[in-house]
Amino acid sequence: YFGSIDVKNSFFDSIRNAYKEFDRWFVQKCDEEAYICHSDDGNILGFLYIKTEETSENYSDITPPFAPKRRLKIGTFKVESTGFRLGERFIKIIFDNALERNVDEIYVTLFTDREELVALKDLLLRWGFVHYGVKHTNGKEEEVLVKPLNVIDINASPKINFPNFTYACNKFILPIYPQYHTTLLPDSQLNSENRIDFLGHEPHRYALQKVYITWADTNGAKPGDLFLFYRMGEPGENKKYKSVLTTVAIVDAIIDDIHSEQELLSWCQNRSVFTEDELKGFWKNHHNHLKILRFIFVKSLEKRLTLGYLWDNGIVKVPSGPRPFTAISDAQFDMIIADSQTVIHYVK
Repeated sequence: YFGSIDVKNSFFDSIRNAYKEFDRWFVQKCDEEAYICHSDDGNILGFLYIKTEETSENYSDITPPFAPKRRLKIGTFKVESTGFRLGERFIKIIFDNALERNVDEIYVTLFTDREELVALKDLLLRWGFVHYGVKHTNGKEEEVLVKPLNVIDINASPKINFPNFTYACNKFILPIYPQYHTTLLPDSQLNSENRIDFLGHEPHRYALQKVYITWADTNGAKPGDLFLFYRMGEPGENKKYKSVLTTVAIVDAIIDDIHSEQELLSWCQNRSVFTEDELKGFWKNHHNHLKILRFIFVKSLEKRLTLGYLWDNGIVKVPSGPRPFTAISDAQFDMIIADSQTVIHYVK
């Protein structure tokens, strides 16, 4: 709640200096909720306030006029430049809320007279927000950016379209070793695992767009295809019960024409679980077949389905587990989504 946050914290100074009524506005919001990230020592690292607006909202100060739509407004969005992609984590929160609240559009108004706001604008543009118009505020103009929902630009990348994606695509299962699974996909950690510390300054944990390294055949996978991560069981565990499907993700790009070790490191920076030395080892030993799967995290499965489930339903042959990029049919994918009690939002 706003009321439990110290408005005098220095984190808010830049907003306060630009908006003289900020403190009064903040106090008036005392019973409303915001998202906040803070370090172990109490320093605020990020703050996000969003609200739903109905079709009756008055937008007379925006040019050109908004058509009546149900919208999610990004009211206040600030993150410190920490180097570990906290901004992307907040983008995910915005998209999740937009889908849950069933809005038609997301929008934000912002001045671009401060460096932090220019950085915020760049982040939003990278995730498919577009310039719409201007808002007139006390004789000054704010830029209006919008992100439409429930539509897909067939000429744009999955990242630009996200969280909009279509069901009409190929579907795969992709195994991942347990030691890499949860640090790459902390939202999908198992109940039996120790809780992931998000403030461990591991950028790939916060990233919405992540990287998976492989030298296996990608079986025709292409941007826009969906896949399910399959967390392999720990050594010595009964794989039938301990290896599980955990996560839905979408292919953003597959990069297989990597020309140098440095190029590999550049693609993977802050988005991969592997250390620089591990990546250099991959380049040394597998550079002829090395591929980077750039993917976007969609959702964790509500209920984890085991290798035994895959066997019982004829999705994988006994006694094997799924191989990298195991293709599955639409019917098999639908069954997995239904039996895992998960809801996926597709653009029809």
